[in-house]
Amino acid sequence: MYLLIILINLCYVLKAISSFSPTKSDYDAYGLKIAVNDVLFVEVNNNAATFLVQFAPYNYTMEPLQCTINFDDSTHYVYSVGVGSNSSTTAHPYFYFTGEVVPSGFSTTDNAGHNGTFIGVWMNQDPQSIQQYTSRRQPLSCNYFAVGNLAFISSYGHQDFFVMAVEPNGQYAIGLAPQFGFIYRPFSGTTLTTEQSGVIWPNNTAFYPCAADASTTFTIVAGYAASSARSRIRATPTVYLIWNSNLTVLSTWSYSATNNSWQSRLTYSSSNTWSSQHTMSVKINSNDPTRVLVGMPYINTVFLFVIGNSGTSLTLASSLGNGNSVGFGKSVTWLTKAQAAILVTTYSANYLTYYSSAVYLYTNLSNSNIPAKPSAIFPNSQQPIPPTINSNLIRMVSSPSSIAALDTNGGVVIVLSEAAGSYASTDTTYSPIAAAMPVISYSATCKGGTYKSDAGVHPCTLCPNGSQNSGVSQISDGPPNSGGSSNSSRSQSSGSTTGTACTPCSSDGFCPLGAVLEINMSLLTAVSQAYAYPRPPDLNVYEDILLHNMFSIGATAHCVSVSPIFWVVMLMVVFLVFFMGVGFLRLCVTSHKHDRFFLTVKMIFERTDLVGEGELWIGGVASIAIILVTAMAYAFAILYLNQYPSETVGPSNFACDTTIRNANFETNLQALAVPIPSNQQIIFDLLNEQNFTLYLQFINTAATCAGLTISQVTDSATISLSLLSCSLVNGTLLARVLLPEHDLQITATLSEVQVVGGIMLGLDGPSAETEFCLLKELKFRQPFYSPSGETLAQAVTITMGLTKAINETEPLSGSDSFFEGIWYPTFKYSLSQMFLSADTYKMAAKLTSTTLTINIAETPYYIKNYQAPIAKQAEVIFRTLLFASLCLEICATTFIICKLLLIPIYKRISAHLCPTFTNIVEPEYEMKLAHH
Repeated sequence: MYLLIILINLCYVLKAISSFSPTKSDYDAYGLKIAVNDVLFVEVNNNAATFLVQFAPYNYTMEPLQCTINFDDSTHYVYSVGVGSNSSTTAHPYFYFTGEVVPSGFSTTDNAGHNGTFIGVWMNQDPQSIQQYTSRRQPLSCNYFAVGNLAFISSYGHQDFFVMAVEPNGQYAIGLAPQFGFIYRPFSGTTLTTEQSGVIWPNNTAFYPCAADASTTFTIVAGYAASSARSRIRATPTVYLIWNSNLTVLSTWSYSATNNSWQSRLTYSSSNTWSSQHTMSVKINSNDPTRVLVGMPYINTVFLFVIGNSGTSLTLASSLGNGNSVGFGKSVTWLTKAQAAILVTTYSANYLTYYSSAVYLYTNLSNSNIPAKPSAIFPNSQQPIPPTINSNLIRMVSSPSSIAALDTNGGVVIVLSEAAGSYASTDTTYSPIAAAMPVISYSATCKGGTYKSDAGVHPCTLCPNGSQNSGVSQISDGPPNSGGSSNSSRSQSSGSTTGTACTPCSSDGFCPLGAVLEINMSLLTAVSQAYAYPRPPDLNVYEDILLHNMFSIGATAHCVSVSPIFWVVMLMVVFLVFFMGVGFLRLCVTSHKHDRFFLTVKMIFERTDLVGEGELWIGGVASIAIILVTAMAYAFAILYLNQYPSETVGPSNFACDTTIRNANFETNLQALAVPIPSNQQIIFDLLNEQNFTLYLQFINTAATCAGLTISQVTDSATISLSLLSCSLVNGTLLARVLLPEHDLQITATLSEVQVVGGIMLGLDGPSAETEFCLLKELKFRQPFYSPSGETLAQAVTITMGLTKAINETEPLSGSDSFFEGIWYPTFKYSLSQMFLSADTYKMAAKLTSTTLTINIAETPYYIKNYQAPIAKQAEVIFRTLLFASLCLEICATTFIICKLLLIPIYKRISAHLCPTFTNIVEPEYEMKLAHH
């Protein structure tokens, strides 16, 4: 009894060791689990033992054209499904499937007694075509599917590597495995023709096929050719060209890594055991079978081959790598003669860390070269990954003009080819039908600022810098309105294109990348209320200022006209002319009347002599000059005194320097941590209580008010803010919103897939006034745009710092200062991160919305500007009087020096040189004696 139990357990262990037990939920295992053409799409679900069949037209919305078919045998594990890529018949459509019998328990066969590898076709034998169902709008019947010509290959064991390629017209299929190969013709007399691997692979090489595709005459298969046991490199990536009729290899290409590259260090030690990292992909161009794409993600490279010599030679035309990661070329496919797609599933070099998945789309692939940069990338902002699809895409096939992508969970998205001017949208938010499986794209017209000049699955392209296209987008919704809702009456711009081309802009217009309209550059003008506070004057002592203006003369006519020196000189010239006339009369005409006139004039000037106290007539002349200077000094003093405060007065036309002010300035930064003086508290309170209104403009965009939401982000919630107004006029979206506080984070989200050329950001705030304080009205605007004409990124952050600026003005009289307050904004941002070039946008723009984050915070310091008069009234009067006295004393001192020193010296010299004149009695002296 115990021996029997041991034998039974041993049988279970041997069964477990020797049997093939695949992970049925793995959609990436052992082959392609999806296939598509213009007739049907099929996906196999081994875990549920079903086939999902979706019939074309894929964008039919009236009734579902979908069937789920159970496996004909629950022990069957399907490796791959396939269809003829060019098959277009809708009468009795069918698909190929191939796999292996995976019996349960101690059984070694399926329910019908078969084992080993199998291949067959599932055919829809419904007498009514799909067109009849759709035209009559009848529910599709799924009761006519049946397996046809199921064939088994039982002579060989489990094959880890087994690929199937279906002839483009669907007439036959070719299967290739390490131990055998076959041609399966389900519609001819000889259904299955099998060949051993030794007959197929050259030099009896151990070859592990990973991917294959067939044309009408030849098949391309890619895999690993085993090396000798002593070789460091255990296998070599190899591509074979096989003739379909007899499975003969006509041409071979083997990969050779570049010296010192990371690929040159690979040994391919585990390539003889199936693993998803060793998968490959092959696709022959349906429109030009001489061109073949082969993807080898393990070495992160895609190869372009050219078939020559009537389909008998295989030549490498070019290759393209994608850095040091792996996964480039997980699937490859052709869409048209010149369009191709490459699935890039990026992993770390050790294949342990998954990074991302994307489909690179090439719209202009040449005959001999793969472009370094794709024309577009899926997913993107116009074609996002649907919410029911996992972002980890593992396989991709084409119909051939449309693509179907498979994710790790078995989800499928089908992206249909659309005509020029339209794109295949995968945004299920606006889909005309509810999201199902597979998710199927729908046609959408190119958005404003984009165009698409050819048919294909690729999205619309941004209009180049310097061009615009309004398309059919809404670019104006009438006048501003309240409550945040846009006006229902919307208009389109006249003369808009259909989305197939962009119109050039004028050289002085604002037309960045993705422009909707040509915008006037005046909309991008900044409005700033900040100004540089004046520097303290070089002369800030009233005496220095007075002396400088009284005794200087400038080079300009204005400076000469206001200079006292000039007018003194003019006065002296007048006196000189007068005295010369009087002297001329005295010398030329002898008359007692003339003598008396001369003496009278001399007496008048002596009586006005303030310098010599009436002794000298020349002192009177000097006194008159002093009086003129003093009068001009007092006039200057009065006018200068009233040149305060500096911001309320005009130019100082009374001085040579018209910018001179009776004001001294001081500015500094002060920390808010320092207690505020009591006399300044009111202006601080006014600033803190000022209400802010956010002014936000999205410039050159087709986004509408309906798609704009502005919210406040707090630590615990996101609070939606009501718009005070919103309008879209001529490609400019303007919104205003009242901010609940000064320090906060704001997010403005455009939920629509629209490009934006630039941003205008500002704050508005009302003014307020008390007896000694004035809060200025806040109104500033700051534009953000790319000087090189790039477009706004989909996630942008701007930090706005607000600094209090307080001006204190000391009065001319009294002790109470007057305070003015305003907020000064500063911005922290990076234009290189805010705006994207065409290539960067193509690679990075994958969101269906644009979010602007604005962080508003007050700085921990404030600006304190102080203005005080250089001289007040009393000081001006006193200092000017001192100046007049100084002038008089200077002249008196000069005359004393002349009288006591210079004149005696002069007389002594004259007496020595001219003694005859020393005893002459002057008439003036005689008149004085006669008078007495």
